Amino acid sequence: MVWQYDLLGDVRFVDWLLVPWHGLPLDLSMASYVMLAVGLILCVSWWVRWDKLHYALDGITGICLFVGLWTVLGDNGCFPSWGYHLDRDIFSYLASPKEALACAPWWVWGLGCVGFVVLFALWWFIYKRITKAYSATEVYEPSWLRRGGWTMVMLLLTGALFLPIRGSVTVSTMNSGRVYYSDNQMLNLAAVNPLFNVVESLESGDFDASEYTYMSTEEAKKEVARWLPSDRFDRESESLLTTKRPNVVLFILESFSMNAWQAMPRLQQLSKEGLFFSNIYANSYRTDRGVVAVLSGYPGQPITSLMVAPYKSQSLPQLGQCLKKEGYELKFYYGGDEDFTNMRSYLVQGGFEDRVADRDFPASTRVSKWGVPDHLLMDYAAKDILKKYNEHPEQKRLSTVLSLSSHEPFEVDYHHWEQPYLNAIAYTDSCLGAFVDSLKQSPMWDSTLVVMVADHGYPYPQDLQSYMPARYRIPIVMAGGAIRCPKQIDRLGSQIDLVPTLLSQMNLDAGDFVFGKNIADTTQQEFAFFAYNDGFGLIVPNDTVVVDAKSDRVMIGTNKELESSARAFVQRVMETINEW
Repeated sequence: MVWQYDLLGDVRFVDWLLVPWHGLPLDLSMASYVMLAVGLILCVSWWVRWDKLHYALDGITGICLFVGLWTVLGDNGCFPSWGYHLDRDIFSYLASPKEALACAPWWVWGLGCVGFVVLFALWWFIYKRITKAYSATEVYEPSWLRRGGWTMVMLLLTGALFLPIRGSVTVSTMNSGRVYYSDNQMLNLAAVNPLFNVVESLESGDFDASEYTYMSTEEAKKEVARWLPSDRFDRESESLLTTKRPNVVLFILESFSMNAWQAMPRLQQLSKEGLFFSNIYANSYRTDRGVVAVLSGYPGQPITSLMVAPYKSQSLPQLGQCLKKEGYELKFYYGGDEDFTNMRSYLVQGGFEDRVADRDFPASTRVSKWGVPDHLLMDYAAKDILKKYNEHPEQKRLSTVLSLSSHEPFEVDYHHWEQPYLNAIAYTDSCLGAFVDSLKQSPMWDSTLVVMVADHGYPYPQDLQSYMPARYRIPIVMAGGAIRCPKQIDRLGSQIDLVPTLLSQMNLDAGDFVFGKNIADTTQQEFAFFAYNDGFGLIVPNDTVVVDAKSDRVMIGTNKELESSARAFVQRVMETINEW
């Protein structure tokens, strides 16, 4: 609460007492996990000399201090960027430590290292003073009967630890949702023990749908079918393109939130020249989820990432697969590590055998924590795309560019905005503008569709909490000579609607994208679904409902029918994954 004070908002003094009080059950549960091992050591302490046991106790204490302190400090370092506590995702990110550390500035991690050393030394000193005093005490050697009696007592006390671990004697078990008590979600998150949160996320199944089962599967299917009728792609819609087979350049823009629209002058200009979808929401909160939502039209999930599980993501349809069947050549451009969150396997499954990543640039250009800055990436992509077009102008291509410079810690050589996030957005926006300018000067422009969409939103302004819909609002802009005429489309939609809309404009079958719709079709219902860490929301014109799955509490909205639809939607998203 001290470290994240600027995120708490206006809290009462009593909340500084209520948060640790309400969080105590999780603290006791986590402590009891540790004490199980200690209790077993104490059980044998009546039979083995202390000088033989203290090494085991030292080891347990040292490991717990090390893991506990790094979890708490790492949690505080990542929280402003992530908006939720550390969970099992951290193990995926640790495979690429540079990217994992990039979620916070260097001085935060430096301060964390100093804090770790100081706190570890302090607690180790206290621990050793206590155990030294204990080992110096003369131990009375009781009889075998008394030894056995005290051992049984210790076994019973150790067994009793399962009560705080489990949290009750009823059917419910301890979970982090139990500590939620406030309408201020930040106070609820502050009450959650971060180490317990990691353990809990590891214990839950990777794609366990049970937590999101609210009705029978048939009821959920029927409810979702009301929003997504099976004949929705059979209907005609307005033609927005001059050609059914344009060259497609798809930009997936890191953290381009509509809340930063003022820092995107080039994107604003392109929105006036082409198609501007002004009422769009991201489906999730991280790049690995966002890329899947854009390319596969599959909604983000509250607790999982399909990209990191190739055995699941291989079942997803992808835009690249659809266009490859039509003779398109595919290429993916990214300035970072393509193995981060298993992105390489996902792209290969989607037909992107030809890929550009950080390894394709000189080491001297990888000056960002995430990799190559966007101006170098986009300059490379523009030259490569134009070169291929000039060599074979008849060949149609899908070129996908994933930006990275507008990711924390926003280290860009650009100084137009004082606010770091807005400044990084403006930098990438300028790089995007330079890319488009180079294409406009080429004959390729007349047959090209440039699609620009964000991978996810961002908590700007800073008081935007993870469950707030405004955090997920993003732009979709389409430009290029293939646009029939400029137009602003205000219909409500989300990332998962992009590919079905594009395929429908190209007269291609979009039936495999089961959760998407054609935004250009005015006969279809308007809605947007989004998921955040352990929560989900459904937005319709003039109404919204958001549900926190941990506490099973409605955070926003009172419409029970809409709430039922939201629950059915997330249930089918999770069930469909497990049907593969």
